[in-house]
Amino acid sequence: MTAPRTPHWRLAAFSTTLLVFLAGCATTGYESVSPTPMPDLPPIVDPPARSGAPTLLIAMPNSPNFVEVRKSLVSEVRKNFNIYTLAVGPESTPADLAAAIEVVNPVCVVLMNNATMKLYRQYQTAHPTAPMPPAVLLMASFVEEVQARLRRATGIAYEVPGVTAFVHLRSVMSAPINRVGVIYRPPFRKFVEHQKSLAAKEHVELIGVSVPNDVTAAGLRGALHDLANGSKVDAIWMLNDNGLVRDAKFVDDAWRTELSDARLPLIVGVSNLVEPSSPLGTLAVVPDHEALGLQAANLIFDLADNDWKVENHPVELPLSVKTVVDVNLVRASFGLRPDALSHIDKALE
Repeated sequence: MTAPRTPHWRLAAFSTTLLVFLAGCATTGYESVSPTPMPDLPPIVDPPARSGAPTLLIAMPNSPNFVEVRKSLVSEVRKNFNIYTLAVGPESTPADLAAAIEVVNPVCVVLMNNATMKLYRQYQTAHPTAPMPPAVLLMASFVEEVQARLRRATGIAYEVPGVTAFVHLRSVMSAPINRVGVIYRPPFRKFVEHQKSLAAKEHVELIGVSVPNDVTAAGLRGALHDLANGSKVDAIWMLNDNGLVRDAKFVDDAWRTELSDARLPLIVGVSNLVEPSSPLGTLAVVPDHEALGLQAANLIFDLADNDWKVENHPVELPLSVKTVVDVNLVRASFGLRPDALSHIDKALE
C-alpha cells in the first residue's frame, strides 16, 4: 500500500516552501542561488554596541531558519563582541558587503547561505592583496567545497552525514535498510564517495548513480528507476542539490512519479519535504538550528583564542540533529517499529 499521488496544485503549494529554503541554502554545482526574500519578517535588530568591543559582522538572509541560528549565536557571543548584521537579499551586491566590512572593520565575518558566500568570494577576488577578516561559514550546502574557494574560512557543514540518516531510518522502520541509492551530479561525486565509506561502517551499501548537470526530469526518473529495479535498493537518499529539485513540476515529474511506483522510502535533508498532506519525503534529518548557533559561537571563541588562525581549522559536522518523520507513511507502507516514536523529534501524522 502506498499514498496516492498528489495533484499538481497541492505539490506547488508544498514545493514553494521547499524552494524558499533551497534557494537560500543550496547550490547548483557549488554556484550560489539568490535567497528568496521574506518581506513579512521584521527587520533584524542588533544588541547595543559597546565601546572598545570587537565586532562580528553577520551577513545572512532575513528568513526564519537563518534568524533562528543567529538568535542562539548572538545570545552566546554578545558579551564578548559587538554585533552588526547585514541582511542579504537577491538585490545585494559585493559592494554592499564591502561597504559593511569597511565601516564595521570586523574581527570575523559570519556568512550564512551560499549566495552570501559568493558575495564574499567576489569581494576577495576584487581585493586580491588586501587583508581579509576570517570567515565562519554556516547554513550552506557543501561548505567544504565553498571553503576551498575562499581565503581564511572555516565553518560548520549543513549536510548531516548520510549514515546518520540511514541509522535513524532503521530505528523507526521495520523494513530492512541495507542498500541505499543516491542520485548525484558530477560536482558531488567526491562527497558521495566519502559518504560510501562512512555508510559501510554501519553495514549500509550506498549505491550512487551519476547524472548530467543538466539532467532532465525523464533522465532523473530513469536513474531512480534503475536504482529501484536494477540495484534493488531499500531506500533513496536525496541530496540538498537544487539542480535535482528545480521546481514543483520537476519534483512531480521525476521524484514523485517514480517513487510512487517504486514504493521506496525517501530520505531528505530538508524538513519541508516531509509533509503528510503532500507525501514525498519519509524522513528528514536536519541540524538543530538552535544548537547550530551555539556550536558556531563555540567555534568563534576557539578561533579568537587561537588568534583567528582559521586556515588549519577543518569544517565541523553539526553536533546535534533533529528527525522529522511522516509516521502515517511509514506505518502504512514500510512498517513502524513499536518504539519508533522515542527516536523521532517531530512526528507528523
